[in-house]
Amino acid sequence: MTRGLQWIGFWATALIVALIGVNILREPARQQQALTDYQAAAVAGGTDLYALNCARCHGAAGEGLGVYRALNQPFIAQKDAQELRTIIQYGRYATEMAAFGLDDGGSLTTMQIRNLVTLLQQGDWAVVQARVEALGMAPTEADLLAAEQAAQTVALAPQAVDVGRLAAAQTLFGQQCSECHGEQGQGTADAPQVNNAYVRGMSSAQLAEIVGLGVRNTKMEGFSGRLEDVALADLIALLQNWTLLDGQGAAGGSAIATEAEIASVTESGQQLFEMWCAVCHGVRGEGGAIAPSLNDIPHLPADFIASRVRSGQNAMPPFGESDLANGQLAVIIDYAQANIIGRGLPVYTSSELAQGQALYDQSCAECHGESGEGVADLGPRVNTLPPMRAVEIINFTRVGSLLTPAIPASLVSDQDLRLIVAYIHDLSR
Repeated sequence: MTRGLQWIGFWATALIVALIGVNILREPARQQQALTDYQAAAVAGGTDLYALNCARCHGAAGEGLGVYRALNQPFIAQKDAQELRTIIQYGRYATEMAAFGLDDGGSLTTMQIRNLVTLLQQGDWAVVQARVEALGMAPTEADLLAAEQAAQTVALAPQAVDVGRLAAAQTLFGQQCSECHGEQGQGTADAPQVNNAYVRGMSSAQLAEIVGLGVRNTKMEGFSGRLEDVALADLIALLQNWTLLDGQGAAGGSAIATEAEIASVTESGQQLFEMWCAVCHGVRGEGGAIAPSLNDIPHLPADFIASRVRSGQNAMPPFGESDLANGQLAVIIDYAQANIIGRGLPVYTSSELAQGQALYDQSCAECHGESGEGVADLGPRVNTLPPMRAVEIINFTRVGSLLTPAIPASLVSDQDLRLIVAYIHDLSR
């Protein structure tokens, strides 16, 4: 090698070393800039998602509307990111916060949920408000009125079920509602059945909005201003607790289908399920991107399933009799109850359920009631219909909710918690 080539090699090596050194010095700033850019993009994406999915309830600037919590508070921004992701993914029990995760019947991917959390922790609410308004997604006067009315009505609802008030509400129902909904809420040609498991499973705020403001493009007019707020609250309590009165449910006409309608069905339950349900819920009820799994929820009453199919909810459209005949629906429900619903849940013995009851009595009953009915100002009802999924109960237990503190595994082990979940599911039957 000539001396000239040696000098070239020396200076080339020195230049490479110098460039490496410069890049080492610049790397922290580069990484910080990349993080800043990523967070800015996440906040921007989260802002648009907030406008589309959250502003109607939580307000354009996160100020909260009625029963819906304010999000523009320092303690929200300081919450653990995983806790916020869990709440958005699974929803929050005993509140109006629905599940937004794709696997749980919502519409948001994991990355979209992460972007929303970044917004909650780092966003500027003045910027969010401007973007919400620019997209035309700011709450309307009707939204504000609905939130205010729901808050007032829910606040006046009885803290414990009062059968005397329910009886008075039933009389009021006969005066104001029976012409369309039937004397016992069984429904008529003019209005749907309201004395069923589906309506009983709705929250007070949901019912307050429907009863108070009515339903657009239907015959259902709002009763806000026509009835006292206390009377509205009692009507809502009646809709949620009708089975506590004599009669134990809707009067005649509540059967899903007659024997003749069922006998006329030529397809099997499996064929009908695969035709009408599997495209969203999966052939085995395993769920998918559109609809949740049916394998991890316990037994559901037939009238609840029928009401949900006929009325629809969230991404699920309603299926009327012109689409799915009563006989076909009854056959589908029989098949789903026997082969789909709850098939992914472990089977517990009676002794294990008794152990779960003992653990529930020890750790949960003080706040949630001996039969899961809830205790005012301490803990919400847990014997709900539809029942909460096992993963939801576990997450709410470990993370906590609006009323209840988080319970770590050091106080209730994972195995004990699973037995408690099994007992809660048994309560919901």
